[in-house]
Amino acid sequence: QHLLTMRLERELRGAEDCLGRLKALQAQGRVWGQDVVLEVKDQELVLSDVESKEELEAFPLGSVQGCSSGLDNTVLAVSVQEPGPPGSSVLLFQCERLGAETLRSSLEKVLKQRKEEQRNHYGHRYGRDPSLGTAGLAPRS
Repeated sequence: QHLLTMRLERELRGAEDCLGRLKALQAQGRVWGQDVVLEVKDQELVLSDVESKEELEAFPLGSVQGCSSGLDNTVLAVSVQEPGPPGSSVLLFQCERLGAETLRSSLEKVLKQRKEEQRNHYGHRYGRDPSLGTAGLAPRS
């Protein structure tokens, strides 16, 4: 279940801050999750509606900065680099069936594999990771 997306700012500096904010919002009854399928498809992290199968958001794997699990293994936090205006956001997902740690581990494995594939493909000719480039980072809507 996608719970919410929080843009990082002064008071929200990382996933831990976002998890704290989520806890406060849940205590106030101000969080309504949306059932989604979270999958890696065509080098993108894709969120699709469970019922309609409609693609809601897609993030290039190169824009995924990291992920963590929290709140007793029930919430997956995924940090992504947003295009314009530049900045980072944290997407929070409720993961009751599989557990957030299982999903975090799977996603990190895919991200690591992608990085290694790019290293092998591009090499280190330019001394930087090509996934850090800015071309094509806009999520499809």
